[in-house]
Amino acid sequence: MRGCGGAQWSWGILHESDLIGLMSLRRRTPTMGTISYILRDDSWGHGYATHAAHQVVTAAFTTAGLNRLEAMHHPDNPASGRVLAKAGFTRIGTADRHTETGTVPYELYALESGA
Repeated sequence: MRGCGGAQWSWGILHESDLIGLMSLRRRTPTMGTISYILRDDSWGHGYATHAAHQVVTAAFTTAGLNRLEAMHHPDNPASGRVLAKAGFTRIGTADRHTETGTVPYELYALESGA
């Protein structure tokens, strides 16, 4: 997978054979990628997203050969920030996202390989 600019991998998050969410890893540069995820709201608060995030982090730093990951979440969704923190990410600031209702300062997180 090394050297695949713009490559993306996606996984389903399953609980007892039920698809409850999706997680993606996207290569942004040869050594940096972003993760994103969405979880069905009736599955929140059970650790499924955190468990999946740990697995994707491992794949990113081994199979995909990345050494830095970034992720962001909407400021009205602090639970997503807790998922990232439990997966080892550190909040590094905000990143403006343009939405239908204007510019929103999303919370930005990063994780370095070996951190």
